Amino acid sequence: MTPVLPVPRDLRLLPDPGHVLYRLPLRMSPHRQELERLILAWADRYGLVDGPRARQRLADTHLGELIARCYPHLRAERLAPLAGWFTWAFVIDDLYDGRECAKAARAAGHTRTTLRMLAALPMVPDGSSARGNRRTARARSMPPLAAELAEVWRGLAGRQSLQWQLRFIGHMGQFLDAFRYEAANRERRHVPALSGYTQLRRASGGITPSLDLLEYAAGQEVPALLHESEQLRTMVNKAADVVVWVNDVLSLRKELAVGEVTNGVLAVGRELGCGMQDAIDHVYRKVARDVAVFLRAEESLTALCGSWHGLGEADRAAVGTFTDGLKAWMRGNLEWGCNSRRYLEADTLRLTGRPALPGRGALPSRRPPV
Repeated sequence: MTPVLPVPRDLRLLPDPGHVLYRLPLRMSPHRQELERLILAWADRYGLVDGPRARQRLADTHLGELIARCYPHLRAERLAPLAGWFTWAFVIDDLYDGRECAKAARAAGHTRTTLRMLAALPMVPDGSSARGNRRTARARSMPPLAAELAEVWRGLAGRQSLQWQLRFIGHMGQFLDAFRYEAANRERRHVPALSGYTQLRRASGGITPSLDLLEYAAGQEVPALLHESEQLRTMVNKAADVVVWVNDVLSLRKELAVGEVTNGVLAVGRELGCGMQDAIDHVYRKVARDVAVFLRAEESLTALCGSWHGLGEADRAAVGTFTDGLKAWMRGNLEWGCNSRRYLEADTLRLTGRPALPGRGALPSRRPPV
């Protein structure tokens, strides 16, 4: 069991003013208020939060701001599925938050929960519309979180290629699997070794499917072959790392309040034998290096696209939009984290603590928000 130190009151959680993160562009979609409304509508329609206080906590999280900052090219007709996915992601994250919730979720069967969620993501033939699909008896019997995810998926998948769907489903499976890894650490009060933590953090943060959604939000898909290029893979990985490591710093007080130990600041402190402020400073130096690697890869990708005659103008435009989105995520996540009460208040109130949401539970017969 690894001891966890208390958080000093004078801890500096933000990067220094000259940090490279602040040189990334600030963006904001005009749809923030509508996104905030849709998030609460999804939660209300599927009964995803535990009463008025939890509903207010969801509102105070300002998820609409996060989406608006990180998806600057978001098209108006694509708001509802995106809001629904983030509602689902934050609710299921809170379900596994804290030692008591982790035990309850484990008792409900984590593997069964993962399979239920993935079953809500059937492949949709390329170019077909999923919006008109009828709800089958099986879909109506899903627990609320799986049913909400199924509705979200019907809005997402019909607009995306099969290659995108495969990539997204794979990232969703990794995200769900990571809860078991974090729960094991939490129950044993074990701060993970830095090497293993670094490898798994992208999956546990849910950032990989979030970055996939950049293409959905903008209505522009990057060619699948470019996703396999060394340059774009580097850019996606580094953008993901920046987001999750900054999140670890900003969420530190809140996570320690709920008994979370799978945090990069703690892993760095354990590895280097240093105090929390030194560990935070180390994290921000790592983030600066990651941004520099991202920018060099971007330059290389631009050169690659310029010499690749098989790419059309629409393909190049999609790459540019996706790159803008990756930068928006790195900067927007920092700005949102400074405003969200989810991190400003280190309390133990969660959106939900009911293992029936992903397991057994009655599904309200309601339409998704529009």
